[in-house]
Amino acid sequence: MEKELDILQLADYSEQIAEGDASAYLIVNQNIPDYHCMFGFTNLPDNFEDVQKLFERIENRARSFGFKNIIGPLNCSTWMNYRWAIDGFDTKLTPDCDNPAYYVDFIKKLGYKELYTYRSAMVKVDNPLYAVGEQSYQEKIQSGFIFEKYNGEDCFTILEQLFDISCDAFSESELYCDIPFDYFKNLYAEKLHALNLVVFLAKTPDKKPIGYVLGYPSQDGKMFVSKSSAVKKEFQKHGFYTALLYLGLKHIKDSGYNETLFHFQCEQRKSFQHFSEQIETNVKRYAIFKKEL
Repeated sequence: MEKELDILQLADYSEQIAEGDASAYLIVNQNIPDYHCMFGFTNLPDNFEDVQKLFERIENRARSFGFKNIIGPLNCSTWMNYRWAIDGFDTKLTPDCDNPAYYVDFIKKLGYKELYTYRSAMVKVDNPLYAVGEQSYQEKIQSGFIFEKYNGEDCFTILEQLFDISCDAFSESELYCDIPFDYFKNLYAEKLHALNLVVFLAKTPDKKPIGYVLGYPSQDGKMFVSKSSAVKKEFQKHGFYTALLYLGLKHIKDSGYNETLFHFQCEQRKSFQHFSEQIETNVKRYAIFKKEL
C-alpha cells in the first residue's frame, strides 16, 4: 500500500468515471451504516458543464445499482480524506481541504445538500475546560490511573494501542467503518511521520490503554494543532477526556502557544464543543453532501 487509492481494495465496488477534464470515483462501501454509496477522489475543473455531465453519469450508475441517495466527498472511509471546505478559503490550516470555492457552488447547483458539517477554529489555551480538566486529571491520578507522554517517533511504538482506542471510541461516529490495522498503519499513520507528534495516553491502574489526545506543531511553527482525541466508550463521561485535554493544553501552553487549532470537529456529534467568540476565532467550516436520487 503506497497511496490512498489503495483503500479502494476494501470497497465493495469502485469505478472511476470521467467527463472531459472532470473525474471522480463512484464507491460502494456496505460497511458504513446508513450510507453505502459515495463519490470520492474528485478532480473538478472550473467548468460546470463537464462537472454536471460527470455527476449525471455517477448518479445514473448509482441508480442502476438500486441506491436511493449518494454522499460525498468521501474516499471510501473516514480514515481517509473526506469533506470539502465551505468557507474560509483564504485560511490555510495543517492539514486542510484545499478545494476551491466553486466546488461547493457546483455541488449545490447540482442539488446536493449538506449532510454533516465540520468546524476548525483557533481556541485560547486558557479556556473553561482547562481548569475542569486539571481537576479531573488530579482526581484520576489519585485513583491510580496512569498518564504517559510520547514525543516524535516514540508515538509510533504505541500505534496499535491508539488504533484500538480509536476503533472503540469512534465506532458509532458519523460514517465510521472499521479498517484493518495494516491499512491504518500504511495509509493513515504513515502521513503522520512528517509531523512532530505529541501524544498523551491514559491507562487504567492495571495499565490497560483507555484514551489519548494527539497533536503537533504546524510545520511552519505558527500554530499547534489539536488533531484527535478518543476515549473508549466504557470510560466516556467519566472525566478522562477533560483530563487528557488538560494535559494537551498544558503542553501547548508550556511550549509557548497562547492558542491551539481545534481541527475538524463534527458539529453534529454530541461531544462537539463550541466556545464563545472571546475564546474561539478564525473559524473555518467543511461539509459532506448528500443527494436523493
